[in-house]
Amino acid sequence: MDSIARGLVVDGGPSAAGRLCQAVRHRPAPAFVLLTFAFSWGAWLPQLAAVQGWLPMRPWAGFHLVGGLGPAVAAVVVTHCLHGSVGLRELGRRLVAWRGRRRAWTFALLVPPTLLVVAAPLSAWASGEGLASLDWSAFGSSAEFSSLPVAVWWCANLVFYGMGEELGWRGFLQPSLEETRSVVSAAGLVSLPWALWHLPLFGITPSYRAMPLIGLVGFALSIWVASLIFAWLLHLGRGSVLIVAVFHAWFDIVTTSPLGPGALPTTMGAAVTIVGLVVLRRMLRQPPAPREAADGAPRRRPSPE
Repeated sequence: MDSIARGLVVDGGPSAAGRLCQAVRHRPAPAFVLLTFAFSWGAWLPQLAAVQGWLPMRPWAGFHLVGGLGPAVAAVVVTHCLHGSVGLRELGRRLVAWRGRRRAWTFALLVPPTLLVVAAPLSAWASGEGLASLDWSAFGSSAEFSSLPVAVWWCANLVFYGMGEELGWRGFLQPSLEETRSVVSAAGLVSLPWALWHLPLFGITPSYRAMPLIGLVGFALSIWVASLIFAWLLHLGRGSVLIVAVFHAWFDIVTTSPLGPGALPTTMGAAVTIVGLVVLRRMLRQPPAPREAADGAPRRRPSPE
């Protein structure tokens, strides 16, 4: 840390980077949230202005992808300021950890398609369109990124949304809040900035733009439930950010596939809410095991609430 400190001092006083790190160390969680919003909204607001016709420019969907990296960028900056290269190596280790976590992988890979198999027929029935309206050939594609081959879209989703978000929300913020709170309480707090972070997307992405006003309430509830599920999965996977990122990306791909029925996102949201309530009950009755520290020892955490 001494070498870092020396590098952040210019002409006897702290440099701009040094002052940033001082502020980050004073309030790490708020600093992470502010940096996340600054990066992501900085990328999304030009696209929002273009989509809404506020500026004479052509919308570029790439802004949506770039903005998804905001939480990851903020996590790297804050972790560097707090723990230097040691903290960054630990964060990177958790981003690629995958061995010996069979139960977590089973949940991450099987739950999204299972929910879809149940929700798709129900959404077709709720829309009054019948099972014939389901276009299974569109599975895995994206209405927003229709020009991308399916394989490219899946990789982009994993990198920009799965890893881009989860390296921050679950890689940094959730563990940081768990230092003084229970897993459930920390997950609830994470859901607040996570939900607000999405606001510009309601004027950008087709699925969000088509959402009725009452859908905002359902969206907020789904974010809270998802935060609980992701926090539980983080512990089930012994701190692996990779597993949570894969689950995040896979669920997004499944949910946003343009299969036909307009009620599909709502039905999927209801299905994942049920899963979340089951997870919450399990977390309250049997709290998740502590995450592993860099040396393999379990991290201490407060008792559950």
